[in-house]
Amino acid sequence: MANVLDYGGRQSKHVSRRIFVDALRRLNAIEKVSKYAYVGFGAYQFLDFELVHRELGIVDMTSIESSEKLIPRCQFNAPYRGIKILEGTANTIIPALDWSKKSIVWLDYTQRLRNDEMADCENVALQLKPGSVLAVTLNCHAGEDGSRRDELAKAVGNQNVPIGVTDAKLGEWGLAKVQRELLTSLIHRTLANRGDGTSWQQILNIQYRDDARMQMLVGIIDHPEIHEKIQACRFEDMQEVSIDAEPLTIQLPSLTLRERQALDKKLPTRSALKEFAGIPAKDIAAYAQFYRWLDPVG
Repeated sequence: MANVLDYGGRQSKHVSRRIFVDALRRLNAIEKVSKYAYVGFGAYQFLDFELVHRELGIVDMTSIESSEKLIPRCQFNAPYRGIKILEGTANTIIPALDWSKKSIVWLDYTQRLRNDEMADCENVALQLKPGSVLAVTLNCHAGEDGSRRDELAKAVGNQNVPIGVTDAKLGEWGLAKVQRELLTSLIHRTLANRGDGTSWQQILNIQYRDDARMQMLVGIIDHPEIHEKIQACRFEDMQEVSIDAEPLTIQLPSLTLRERQALDKKLPTRSALKEFAGIPAKDIAAYAQFYRWLDPVG
């Protein structure tokens, strides 16, 4: 029987996407979330657009597409009339968008952090109204030992590399930690420079791996006038929420339909499940932690 891999083998990303959308439901404590605008990189699959429309009722949606050759395919595959497809880079499109309403912006990159991505995040942070959400996805594969720090310095500028960062510290999930530090500092600095009392409150800090190591950082724009409403969202009630440097790591095993069905019958449980049908206990534990975020099996 074939392995079950949601969204073409990217089931860990699928779980992170579902967690993200579930956290967004809590924005209703600030304003009806269906009234928010959504900005992202839909490409021609529009997976996140499908979710935010179906699950949250958002109709004001904008997809930024930098490849001129893909525009016809994007237009054909756009699942809803409300999606505006704008040709250009985030750097050129973001300043020209209408930022008069609260927005959810997902900069879903496939590459590591570079100056271009930092500029995009800065541009968005300059524009977002209080109560808006910014999410950033980045590749965090550190590369070959011996060139990791040099590659990071080339990407973000040597002056921006934190003191004490070495090749060894960038290994495994080390680059994810550094990229989060750089982005968080940039957003805090940008909001401070706005001079309007806005600040950054992290909601999610997710690391996930299907093939490449990836990370997702999500935060909300806070302001004293709506701080009580943001507190009323009670993001902290979600066990997946992280407000600091401690990440939620998602790395799901490849399981067959039959294996998933058998494990689902044993879940939820407060006891750790032992090795089952030849599946290692660590894989079972990973599945048990995130199974409810996957699409159900028949």
